[in-house]
Amino acid sequence: MDSTFDIFKRLPDGASVWLKAVCGRREAEEQMALEAANSPGEYFIFLQGQGVVAKHVADSEEGADAV
Repeated sequence: MDSTFDIFKRLPDGASVWLKAVCGRREAEEQMALEAANSPGEYFIFLQGQGVVAKHVADSEEGADAV
C-alpha cells in the first residue's frame, strides 16, 4: 500500500499552503513538478512521521531545479 504524501507551496512570507494529497512518492514528485511548472516557487512534499521528503524550487527566470 502506498503512503499518502502532502504537497505544499512555500509563500514569500515563509508560511506554507497545502495544495493536495496524493498516493505514492513518484506521483507526489510528478504533481509537485507540475505545480512548479505552472506557478514558479518553492514546493515540498511532506510525509507524516518522516517530515519533508523532497523539495523543488522553480525560479521563473532560471527554470526548475530539484533540491
